[in-house]
Amino acid sequence: MAPKRVVVVGGGITGLTAAYRLLHPADAGTAVPRVVLIDSAERLGGKILSTPFEGRLVDEGADAFLLRVPWAIELCDELGISAERISPAVGGASVAHLGVHGPQLTPLPDGLVGGVPTRLGPLVRSPLLGLAGTLRAAADYVLPRRFTTRRAGPDGIDRVTEGVRATWRLRLESASVGDIVRSRLGAAVASRVVDPLLGSISAGDINRLDATMSAPILIEALGRSRSLMRGLRAMQPAPAARAPGAAGPAPIFGSFEAGMGRLVEALVQRLDGCILRLGAPVEAIRRPGTRFAVDTGSEVLAADAVIVAAPAHAAAQMLPGAPNAAAALARIGYASVAVLTLSVRPDAIEAPAEAGFLVTRDIGWLTTACSYASAKWPKWSDADNSDAGNSDAGNGGIPNAILRVSVGRYDDDRHTRLGDRELLETVVGELSGLAPLRGLRDPAAITSWRVSRWERSLPQYVPGHGHLVEFIESALARELPGVFVTGAAYRGLGIPACIRQGNEAAAAAVQHLGSGRPVASP
Repeated sequence: MAPKRVVVVGGGITGLTAAYRLLHPADAGTAVPRVVLIDSAERLGGKILSTPFEGRLVDEGADAFLLRVPWAIELCDELGISAERISPAVGGASVAHLGVHGPQLTPLPDGLVGGVPTRLGPLVRSPLLGLAGTLRAAADYVLPRRFTTRRAGPDGIDRVTEGVRATWRLRLESASVGDIVRSRLGAAVASRVVDPLLGSISAGDINRLDATMSAPILIEALGRSRSLMRGLRAMQPAPAARAPGAAGPAPIFGSFEAGMGRLVEALVQRLDGCILRLGAPVEAIRRPGTRFAVDTGSEVLAADAVIVAAPAHAAAQMLPGAPNAAAALARIGYASVAVLTLSVRPDAIEAPAEAGFLVTRDIGWLTTACSYASAKWPKWSDADNSDAGNSDAGNGGIPNAILRVSVGRYDDDRHTRLGDRELLETVVGELSGLAPLRGLRDPAAITSWRVSRWERSLPQYVPGHGHLVEFIESALARELPGVFVTGAAYRGLGIPACIRQGNEAAAAAVQHLGSGRPVASP
């Protein structure tokens, strides 16, 4: 019997992982299907893209992955690229916020877990909150329990049924991150600490960010203690393991000497026998009989199972045979963002001692974050710049500094209406209002720059997102069994979470293939 075929739609990290896992199953006894990987772009990698900038490979999208969860680490081990992994040379971050005399930088307080304070001492010592904000945060230790939880049952749901506790539990299940943080720690912590940190991950707003899906650690912490800070301290994760012989604290993030594109390259090299179709947007996925027909406009591919690892809004357009699932997919919103990469003369800015800074909403800037990228990743300044024109001219041989500046939020798309030059001028005007970056006002400070635009790239997990995802999955199981959606829009942002979801989608497809029950279209 000929092997069955799985079509994977989407060549980002989730789709690549799904294709890899289908071809290299964790269980050696699993039958390997034929795999076709389709992407509308002319390249693979999705939002992972490492390209030359002044003679150095610099990431245009994601520049690191989290090391405190296992999925990316395990994949790197399988691919044989763990020895190439590097970690940031500097850590720590500040917050750009409105001070007495205008925008200023203040270091984030120590002791954060999941972007949320766990100890009062660092808040007291930090000038970020002010006296009123610090006193309000201290009330977390004495305020009555606002949200009640119990230990989760086998289905993963905490069930509280008696009296007022049931009311609080229902509120917690539908709560936003902002609801929880403001309730326990106050508005100042929410707006000046947590929103810049957690909000920047999805370019969203913690007041519209589903706590259960985006910050489950908060839910669990409240199940341990009425105090959010005490509950988080009890759950503080163990540090990630360091390489043997390495000194210093364990790193939180990792990357590669050649940029995050190295992970994509390693995956593609292991797609043995996979048929690639690039520059082929999928128009529709139908099931005219017992097999699927994946229509790209130029060809129709037969499949026994389909994994859709495309953005939710794109997936919705591909599924005319699953109207309920498609309508729910279309409800998932996305933020458009852009990343500006700047090459800056080293004498134009103060030498950074941290990885970068985040920006609070009260400033009103387009800028949401700035990374001192060449301090964070020295490989971006140690590279050979012999082909980079005069970027080092007059610097005494000291390479230029590289800054990566993020703009755009879900509720702020002003940058989409600006051309690249206008966007650069706006961002430079904002950054130069901060004391360490005032030298950017010099027209000669920036020697090279580029803008990388990522339209509708970051999905938004609004309260109730988990229920919406469950509905999508159940609707697909009824309307088009054998089609599976996966990726950042559903059960976790970030590279490790996408890798986990790619593995899970491959397992679901294999299980479907092994069911041996072809189903005709309803």
